[in-house]
Amino acid sequence: MSEEKKDSALRVFAVKLKGRIQRALKAAISHPLHILKNTFIVTGGLVWFGFLLLAIYFYSVFSNVPDLEDVEFQKVREVAVESVQSKIDSKSKRNQYKWVRIDSINRDLLYSIVMSEDGQFFTHGGVNWDALMNAIGENIKRRKFSYGASTITQQVAKNVYLRSNIKSLHRKFTELFVTRELEQHLSKNEILELYLNVAEFGPDIYGVAHASKYYFNKKPSEINAAEGAFLAVMLPSPRKYHYSIFKNKYLSKRHKTKLKRILADMLYKEYISPRQYRRYLNWNYFTDTKN
Repeated sequence: MSEEKKDSALRVFAVKLKGRIQRALKAAISHPLHILKNTFIVTGGLVWFGFLLLAIYFYSVFSNVPDLEDVEFQKVREVAVESVQSKIDSKSKRNQYKWVRIDSINRDLLYSIVMSEDGQFFTHGGVNWDALMNAIGENIKRRKFSYGASTITQQVAKNVYLRSNIKSLHRKFTELFVTRELEQHLSKNEILELYLNVAEFGPDIYGVAHASKYYFNKKPSEINAAEGAFLAVMLPSPRKYHYSIFKNKYLSKRHKTKLKRILADMLYKEYISPRQYRRYLNWNYFTDTKN
């Protein structure tokens, strides 16, 4: 093909292409609603697909949430006892688990643990949202689930109904729904009684009755604020701290600071007097704990 024919063919193609573009632009200008309609169809489909995925996800969460409506405290307690017994080694010499009613627990012990674990327990609705948002921020920064910011109610939900210890977003959502159910159907004192009887204080040491006897050879009704603060310090990592603190008789600077903070919070809330506060600051935990 000669150069003239090639140029002629290109000019014809360019004219046709130009005509098609002009017609397309003209159609777009004359029918803007048509373009908007197509755009909404595409984006709307994506939105509805997203809603469908969310619906499936939350259905899977709800399907794992126990129905606590009209469930009496006694029945929840039975589930709690079963949960604890399943965690204790039946051959362990420390298997001395015993349930204790909240009115048989010294007020100082009760409040020292509340001040340590969840100072706003009696005022929030089961979730401390400020602490939870801060924890989410820290987890995103660290790129792992390091902080949970769980309230006492959330810990009851986890320890009684969620047997798995695997940390995940799905498990956290399930925990939040169980927490809501607990708060709606149980009183604060009932939730606190559950917590104090399912919390782990060391290897096969569950509940304040066993913990009080094991660490201080006392009943929960005899534990003072300083001893209660010591038990509270054990809670975050009870198996680890059982050896590093109790067995090795060593309180790190961090743990001493936490003990003082618990006592200071109790003084501020007027759970203990200034005189008790000064006395407990000098409390010798390893002289007064059971050897």
